[in-house]
Amino acid sequence: MGALRTKRMGLFETLFSSSTGDTVPQAQQPSQHEIFPEDKYNVAYAVAARREEIRALEHLLEADQTSPTALEAEPFLQDIIEEMERDREYSLRLRTSGEELVDDLRELIEHWDNQVNEQIGTIWWPIGADTRFRLYLHYLELRADAEDDQFSFPESAGQVHTLVQRGLSAIDDDDDSKLAVVHKRDIPWEEPVEDS
Repeated sequence: MGALRTKRMGLFETLFSSSTGDTVPQAQQPSQHEIFPEDKYNVAYAVAARREEIRALEHLLEADQTSPTALEAEPFLQDIIEEMERDREYSLRLRTSGEELVDDLRELIEHWDNQVNEQIGTIWWPIGADTRFRLYLHYLELRADAEDDQFSFPESAGQVHTLVQRGLSAIDDDDDSKLAVVHKRDIPWEEPVEDS
């Protein structure tokens, strides 16, 4: 796997050339005058998504997990996670394993698939999704570049690029128009406290 450490700007690397973090900028924090119970609500970004883009993300995960060299690459993914957690350029709050990262992405797909009923719809992009995508797609870029790894990007990977770019653009939007207070049941990775 030594060949995996080559430095090259690939399909997804260009998305993350600026440092994105998984925190909400102070200017985008909800007003303290509005009261939403923290156990039931959180902030998320409204992002347009096409059903085919969500399917493309699902196919990308399948291509990674079913490639003949997937098991050999798993320790390498853990190395990348640890390396990125030490990178002070990014404000990471990601403490996870490779398996948990894949589970997180599967949960995104499941949530988003339920939110897009037609060909196009709106998904709730949770805080931290940019970090997880950056980590996972960087890992896949390295796998695709390695001579001894049989993983290759499916043809639909460009649609994943488009979806992630749209999510990053929502985060970078200066007018706060895409940031909203949302019930946790509608945000991936959130677990609202149910009324008793």
